Amino acid sequence: MRATLFATLCVSTALSAARAQNATVVGRVVLRDGGEPVANVAVSVLPNGAQRLAGEDGAFVLRDLPAGEVRLRFRRIGFAPKDTALVVGGDDTVRIRIEMTRLALELPAVVVNGACTDRTPFEDRPPVLAALFDQVKQNAERLRLLARERPFVIEMINIRGIPGRTKIDTDTIVRGPLPAEPYKPGHIMRDYQGRKNAGAVQLELADIADTAFNNNHCLRYAGQERFGSDSVIRVDFEPVPWLARQVDFDGSIFVRVDGYQLVGLVTRMNRMPKEWSNTIRGHGQRARFEELVSGVPVLAGVEVTNTFPGSAVPVLVARSRVIGVRWLPSPPAANRDTVR
Repeated sequence: MRATLFATLCVSTALSAARAQNATVVGRVVLRDGGEPVANVAVSVLPNGAQRLAGEDGAFVLRDLPAGEVRLRFRRIGFAPKDTALVVGGDDTVRIRIEMTRLALELPAVVVNGACTDRTPFEDRPPVLAALFDQVKQNAERLRLLARERPFVIEMINIRGIPGRTKIDTDTIVRGPLPAEPYKPGHIMRDYQGRKNAGAVQLELADIADTAFNNNHCLRYAGQERFGSDSVIRVDFEPVPWLARQVDFDGSIFVRVDGYQLVGLVTRMNRMPKEWSNTIRGHGQRARFEELVSGVPVLAGVEVTNTFPGSAVPVLVARSRVIGVRWLPSPPAANRDTVR
């Protein structure tokens, strides 16, 4: 009994000592020019790369950090990434201020198209294009982070049919901001949250950050243009040759010239499934996005078009519009001002 009690006390003392050696870093992210808070910055403790969002006021708290060198990375759409390192002692509380600068990419004046090969996604890119594609990917990563830390659902009204030609059906669904299953190359039919026993042909914003998507699509800078009322940079994507022989997606991603936030996603099926070939020649979607919280885009609406045999003109066959967002209770461990 005495030996057991002694062992229990030793374990308890060791755990207490270990907890006492963990440090805390308290900080705030601000704009280098002016000192205004930078909202919703993704903070990573390296090398594991786990990310959490700082608060709307730029504040963050890093708890339970081991004594020694701590390496941190800060990323946010429209800002140059920032890495820093500091040394913390056991049971320390260290306060830091992180200054970030706005990103201004000098994009090429001439668009050069190269061949898309199965190896292209793994090749080195010019630094300015690598930075642009990273901004595109961050849009998707930030949506995933927000959905994990502050869960929410979106309510959408769907209108399907061709006026004057087919019956018009209208329904309302409630679904999460992320697809219920991850993107898989060549598997375009997926079930979606809020719609039972039904599939949808749609590339989601979250898919753009998926390794499976990035490893199997070529991305190209396609110049600047307009998307609705926004001045945008267009990034085209297409499936690599092996995937192009299957049914998948190509299309364009549109991010604002000022700030690089995503505002539009246009997708097309690169070929029709055999079961569709007699009824549909082409299928496309045009999605628009709006800012839900600072620096985080969310789906706002989708238009679906089909091109039918005997015609080269796409026909609008469905429209979806987000009519509301409802926040859900956050998981107990999710604390928006904390990175663990």
